[in-house]
Amino acid sequence: MQLARMFGIMIVFGVPAIIGGGLFFHLLHSWVVVAIFEALLVCGAATTAWKAAGPSK
Repeated sequence: MQLARMFGIMIVFGVPAIIGGGLFFHLLHSWVVVAIFEALLVCGAATTAWKAAGPSK
């Protein structure tokens, strides 16, 4: 996978992680909810990167 594409995926999922984590903590005052949200974003980013890499050869 190209380095630029990997950085793009990190930015696309990094911005919601920072803003969403702060928003969830502000609304619910729970680090557990923030951790669950972050874990879901990591799974989404990993899945997106895996699909973007294409089939293994």
